[in-house]
Amino acid sequence: MRISDRVSGPAILLFGAAVIWGATKLPSVPGVRFGADLMPTLIGVGLICLGLSIFIGSLSVKVPVRILDLSEWDVPLRNKLAAIWSLAGLVIGGLLFEQVGFPLMGIIYMAVLMTLMGTKPKVTALVSILVVGALYIGFSKGLLVPLPIGLLGGLLP
Repeated sequence: MRISDRVSGPAILLFGAAVIWGATKLPSVPGVRFGADLMPTLIGVGLICLGLSIFIGSLSVKVPVRILDLSEWDVPLRNKLAAIWSLAGLVIGGLLFEQVGFPLMGIIYMAVLMTLMGTKPKVTALVSILVVGALYIGFSKGLLVPLPIGLLGGLLP
Protein backbone atom coordinates (compact mmCIF):
# COMPACT_ATOMS: atom_id res chain seq x y z
CA MET A 1 0.00 0.00 0.00
CA ARG A 2 1.30 3.43 -0.87
CA ILE A 3 -0.23 6.79 -0.06
CA SER A 4 0.94 9.74 -2.13
CA ASP A 5 3.37 12.11 -0.41
CA ARG A 6 1.10 14.92 -1.58
CA VAL A 7 -1.48 13.56 0.85
CA SER A 8 0.67 12.19 3.68
CA GLY A 9 2.84 15.34 3.92
CA PRO A 10 -0.05 17.72 4.63
CA ALA A 11 -1.66 15.11 6.91
CA ILE A 12 1.49 14.96 9.05
CA LEU A 13 1.69 18.76 9.00
CA LEU A 14 -1.91 19.07 10.22
CA PHE A 15 -1.27 16.45 12.90
CA GLY A 16 1.73 18.49 14.10
CA ALA A 17 -0.45 21.59 14.28
CA ALA A 18 -3.04 19.64 16.29
CA VAL A 19 -0.33 18.46 18.70
CA ILE A 20 0.79 22.06 19.26
CA TRP A 21 -2.82 23.18 19.74
CA GLY A 22 -3.36 20.35 22.25
CA ALA A 23 -0.16 21.27 24.07
CA THR A 24 -1.46 24.78 24.67
CA LYS A 25 -4.35 23.26 26.64
CA LEU A 26 -2.04 21.51 29.14
CA PRO A 27 -1.96 23.04 32.62
CA SER A 28 1.22 24.74 33.79
CA VAL A 29 3.36 23.01 36.39
CA PRO A 30 4.04 25.25 39.41
CA GLY A 31 7.68 25.73 40.33
CA VAL A 32 9.02 24.43 37.03
CA ARG A 33 10.83 26.64 34.54
CA PHE A 34 9.48 24.76 31.53
CA GLY A 35 5.83 23.78 31.39
CA ALA A 36 4.19 20.51 30.47
CA ASP A 37 3.61 21.88 26.98
CA LEU A 38 7.31 22.09 26.02
CA MET A 39 7.87 18.53 24.80
CA PRO A 40 4.59 18.19 22.86
CA THR A 41 5.22 21.58 21.26
CA LEU A 42 8.70 20.53 20.13
CA ILE A 43 7.28 17.28 18.74
CA GLY A 44 4.55 19.25 16.94
CA VAL A 45 7.13 21.58 15.39
CA GLY A 46 9.12 18.55 14.26
CA LEU A 47 6.01 17.00 12.70
CA ILE A 48 5.22 20.23 10.87
CA CYS A 49 8.76 20.39 9.48
CA LEU A 50 8.60 16.72 8.48
CA GLY A 51 5.22 17.10 6.76
CA LEU A 52 6.37 20.21 4.94
CA SER A 53 9.56 18.56 3.70
CA ILE A 54 7.64 15.47 2.51
CA PHE A 55 5.16 17.65 0.63
CA ILE A 56 7.85 19.85 -0.95
CA GLY A 57 9.75 16.72 -2.00
CA SER A 58 6.62 15.33 -3.63
CA LEU A 59 6.30 18.43 -5.81
CA SER A 60 9.65 17.69 -7.48
CA VAL A 61 8.47 14.25 -8.70
CA LYS A 62 7.49 14.50 -12.36
CA VAL A 63 6.01 11.00 -12.68
CA PRO A 64 2.26 10.96 -11.99
CA VAL A 65 1.54 9.21 -8.69
CA ARG A 66 -1.81 7.81 -7.61
CA ILE A 67 -3.16 9.16 -4.34
CA LEU A 68 -3.70 5.64 -2.98
CA ASP A 69 -2.13 2.54 -4.51
CA LEU A 70 -3.27 -0.81 -3.11
CA SER A 71 -1.72 -2.95 -5.84
CA GLU A 72 1.18 -4.08 -3.64
CA TRP A 73 -1.05 -4.88 -0.67
CA ASP A 74 -1.37 -8.55 -1.57
CA VAL A 75 -0.66 -9.98 1.87
CA PRO A 76 -2.35 -12.68 3.95
CA LEU A 77 -5.61 -11.78 5.70
CA ARG A 78 -3.94 -12.09 9.11
CA ASN A 79 -1.48 -9.31 8.21
CA LYS A 80 -4.28 -7.08 6.90
CA LEU A 81 -6.20 -7.60 10.14
CA ALA A 82 -3.07 -6.74 12.15
CA ALA A 83 -2.67 -3.50 10.17
CA ILE A 84 -6.33 -2.62 10.69
CA TRP A 85 -6.18 -3.48 14.41
CA SER A 86 -3.08 -1.34 14.93
CA LEU A 87 -5.15 1.72 14.00
CA ALA A 88 -8.60 0.61 15.19
CA GLY A 89 -7.18 -0.49 18.54
CA LEU A 90 -5.69 2.95 19.08
CA VAL A 91 -9.04 4.60 18.34
CA ILE A 92 -10.90 2.18 20.62
CA GLY A 93 -8.24 2.62 23.30
CA GLY A 94 -8.51 6.38 23.06
CA LEU A 95 -12.27 6.23 23.54
CA LEU A 96 -12.19 3.72 26.41
CA PHE A 97 -8.91 4.81 28.04
CA GLU A 98 -10.43 6.35 31.18
CA GLN A 99 -13.07 3.66 31.75
CA VAL A 100 -10.99 0.55 31.04
CA GLY A 101 -7.68 1.97 32.23
CA PHE A 102 -4.16 1.90 30.82
CA PRO A 103 -3.04 -1.50 32.15
CA LEU A 104 -6.00 -3.50 30.87
CA MET A 105 -6.34 -1.60 27.59
CA GLY A 106 -2.60 -1.91 26.93
CA ILE A 107 -2.60 -5.65 27.57
CA ILE A 108 -5.65 -6.18 25.34
CA TYR A 109 -4.17 -4.06 22.54
CA MET A 110 -0.81 -5.83 22.64
CA ALA A 111 -2.30 -9.31 23.00
CA VAL A 112 -4.63 -8.90 20.02
CA LEU A 113 -1.88 -7.41 17.84
CA MET A 114 0.67 -10.06 18.80
CA THR A 115 -1.87 -12.85 18.21
CA LEU A 116 -2.69 -11.47 14.76
CA MET A 117 1.03 -11.36 13.99
CA GLY A 118 1.32 -15.06 14.82
CA THR A 119 3.00 -14.99 18.22
CA LYS A 120 2.53 -18.04 20.47
CA PRO A 121 -0.09 -17.57 23.22
CA LYS A 122 2.35 -18.02 26.12
CA VAL A 123 4.76 -15.45 24.67
CA THR A 124 1.88 -13.08 23.94
CA ALA A 125 0.57 -13.24 27.51
CA LEU A 126 4.00 -12.90 29.10
CA VAL A 127 5.25 -10.05 26.91
CA SER A 128 1.96 -8.12 27.06
CA ILE A 129 1.79 -8.23 30.84
CA LEU A 130 5.49 -7.46 31.39
CA VAL A 131 5.72 -4.59 28.90
CA VAL A 132 2.49 -2.89 29.99
CA GLY A 133 3.41 -3.44 33.65
CA ALA A 134 6.85 -1.88 33.13
CA LEU A 135 5.32 1.07 31.27
CA TYR A 136 2.71 1.60 33.98
CA ILE A 137 5.30 1.53 36.77
CA GLY A 138 7.72 3.69 34.80
CA PHE A 139 5.16 6.39 34.10
CA SER A 140 3.20 6.36 37.36
CA LYS A 141 6.08 5.85 39.80
CA GLY A 142 9.18 6.99 37.90
CA LEU A 143 7.88 9.95 35.92
CA LEU A 144 4.95 10.69 38.28
CA VAL A 145 2.52 10.76 35.36
CA PRO A 146 -0.80 9.42 36.63
CA LEU A 147 -2.29 6.85 34.28
CA PRO A 148 -5.92 5.78 34.67
CA ILE A 149 -6.29 2.43 36.41
CA GLY A 150 -9.89 1.94 35.25
CA LEU A 151 -11.42 -1.47 35.94
CA LEU A 152 -8.38 -2.63 37.92
CA GLY A 153 -8.88 0.19 40.45
CA GLY A 154 -8.73 -1.89 43.63
CA LEU A 155 -6.01 -4.25 42.45
CA LEU A 156 -3.15 -1.89 41.54
CA PRO A 157 -1.30 0.60 43.75
